[in-house]
Amino acid sequence: MKVEKDHIITIQYILKDEAGQLVDTSTGEEPLEYLHGHGLMLPGVEKALGGKSKGESVAVWIDPEEGFGKRNEENIIELSRLDFEGNPEIESGMEFDIEDDDGEGIITVLSVDGDTVLVDRNHPLAGKKLYVEAEIIDIKKAEKWEIEGWKHHTH
Repeated sequence: MKVEKDHIITIQYILKDEAGQLVDTSTGEEPLEYLHGHGLMLPGVEKALGGKSKGESVAVWIDPEEGFGKRNEENIIELSRLDFEGNPEIESGMEFDIEDDDGEGIITVLSVDGDTVLVDRNHPLAGKKLYVEAEIIDIKKAEKWEIEGWKHHTH
């Protein structure tokens, strides 16, 4: 069986930044599962894994456009300290998971000036070239109910 749309793919992976620093890995943890072909995985990783078989590996550099996207300066915005319920000690460098009209994401606090908090809505890895190594542990054709469940699932 090969990696293609509507298949559940299980991988072990290593993700590094341009400098070779480890950013994330499933090594020593549970492998990662995702539904192929539905935008639930970085486009560059999906492209690299497409057509591969169980047991095969890939090692690929991914440009920002096929990773977490380009940085967008319009994503640097000012918020009120009151927008951070339950977090009175807000400091530069803090990251928060958010969900708004644009979906789920991460914001990074750039600076705090009184009640004004300058944040970056870009993903922390936006604009960065990434290196990914992935080994395909399993491939399974997804059932219709699984596809519907994955469409509402985020990683």
